Amino acid sequence: MKRFIVLLVLLAGGLAAAALAVPTNAAVVNGTSISQQTLNSDVSAIAGSDEYQCYLNAQAALNQQQLPPVVGAGKGQGGQNATATTAFTATYLETEVGHQLVYQIADHRGVTVTSAQLADARTAYTDEITGVMRNVAQQTQNPRYTCGSPVGLTGEEVLSSLPSSFVDAQVQFFATSTALEEDFSGVGSSETDLQNYFAQHPSQFDTVCWTAGLYTSESDALAALAQTQHTQFSEVVKQATQGGAQPCAPLPAIASGLPNTFKLDQLPVGTVSFPVSLGNGDYILVQITSRSPTDYTTAKPLVEQAVQNKGATKAQTAITALERHSNVTIDPRYGVWVPVAAQVLVPFTPQTSDVLNPGANTAGLASATPGSASG
Repeated sequence: MKRFIVLLVLLAGGLAAAALAVPTNAAVVNGTSISQQTLNSDVSAIAGSDEYQCYLNAQAALNQQQLPPVVGAGKGQGGQNATATTAFTATYLETEVGHQLVYQIADHRGVTVTSAQLADARTAYTDEITGVMRNVAQQTQNPRYTCGSPVGLTGEEVLSSLPSSFVDAQVQFFATSTALEEDFSGVGSSETDLQNYFAQHPSQFDTVCWTAGLYTSESDALAALAQTQHTQFSEVVKQATQGGAQPCAPLPAIASGLPNTFKLDQLPVGTVSFPVSLGNGDYILVQITSRSPTDYTTAKPLVEQAVQNKGATKAQTAITALERHSNVTIDPRYGVWVPVAAQVLVPFTPQTSDVLNPGANTAGLASATPGSASG
């Protein structure tokens, strides 16, 4: 699922500092507090899960971004877990500000989530993590992204490495943000709303059986298309780089793996498409061999996604407007809120009193910790 506000907003750079509980708020968003305890608990949960860090790094890499290191130099007071970097702590605080804004918009619009929606969101969130991890594993075996799994960790494996309270909070946000998108779509987020939308657009979710051929050049694809004038496409694709009958699936599921410019739903059954560029030098020919109605139970996740996509732009516009006009204050040890960019700007040179564990920044400790930031 494409998120209109990702679970982590990505920044770069920073200094090293420990996240320790102190009796102040980490931030206040339009009068609503984000406590130090909440921030420290969440950052500690992430710092304690190599699997979740790999997921966040993989998510960033797929979006052509880079996540600041979670763990910095040295150890916290008393020898506990390594300190969290200022860059990551500020980044995650920025994320929690964003989450709070989403909750405030949802509350203003009267959007709530049911236990059934929470259950659906948990499944969708788990599946999304699995998809990210499998996708990145196909591109690289860098352990920073894969945690050493050749096929990619599953969502279940990643989430099982985290405290249940942290997972529950992420699922709550996931459910609320999707319900908000559905509300902005004009369709609504209730089960009845989704069923009505499906009843009005049944063909959009038809189950399609199809055949495809992959070619390394447009000229090869055009030559194959010419052959279909006198030879069955199922025979022609045997000469393709890859090709043959593909698993039957609802239209949106297949279309998501093809270029956006290719209108699969407009391709008549039995007709071979013109060559479609995949953007990497390869071209694909597609033929739909059959098309039949899909029942609502099977199509429901795709119906939800279609409705969410319909409302995503309006939801993001509302969030952006609120970000820029909100009253947000940040504990100065983490930085300052920049409304125009909706970011927490990390202090370049913190006061000595704000460096909670100055020993973590000594030359000996910093050089002994691979990938650490220095103060």
